[in-house]
Amino acid sequence: MQLRFIERETPIQLRPEVYSTDYSELFEVSFYELATFTSFWVMGEDLYNNFANLGEKARMFINFSIDHRPYKFLGELKETRMEGNNHLTLVEQIAPIEPVSNRLHAREEIRLAAKVYKLAQEILRGGLPLKAPPKAEYLCEVFDISISGVCLVANELFDSTGESLYLLEFTLGEQDYFLLPAKLVRRGKCPQTTLFNYDYGFDFIFAHKPEEKYRLSDAIFRSKLNRL
Repeated sequence: MQLRFIERETPIQLRPEVYSTDYSELFEVSFYELATFTSFWVMGEDLYNNFANLGEKARMFINFSIDHRPYKFLGELKETRMEGNNHLTLVEQIAPIEPVSNRLHAREEIRLAAKVYKLAQEILRGGLPLKAPPKAEYLCEVFDISISGVCLVANELFDSTGESLYLLEFTLGEQDYFLLPAKLVRRGKCPQTTLFNYDYGFDFIFAHKPEEKYRLSDAIFRSKLNRL
């Protein structure tokens, strides 16, 4: 789907990609006109006033009247200008437009190695520091990830007895190391790839250290930019 199909005054939601405080900051703008094949002007005073630093990246959400489905893409803010009383911001499309997943947080396909350890409920309940055991119980690969959860693929069948709590260890990029508790919510026969026998869906648990959620969000975003 190309940007030239967007009708004038189509509402667009824009969310900053750097979450320094929380996720509440949303701007609603209107599609104004194409500048080039991959860049266009949007109209909105909030966007014009709040994104003073040109070059910032933003996730944009559009509802097309064609099928009433939400779509998203990654854009970069390039220029601002006034045209009469209209506050205009030039956005350059730097990632394809794609349908928004039904998930609360869309998964990004990022492949990397991961280690998995069983985790006792009392450790989380007691607020004890989390430490990786000397030896991983399972060696896996991350298939996709978001700030809410992750899909792991493996050739080993995880032990289903006892509690479904695990400790996941992985590194995003060169230096973003994570050791996160998670709950196993799904098991499958890995329809995504023939290289592994099983796939496992996990929901991250951030109650012990809420700031890790924002650090993970930033790390996922940096990893995505590095692959563009």
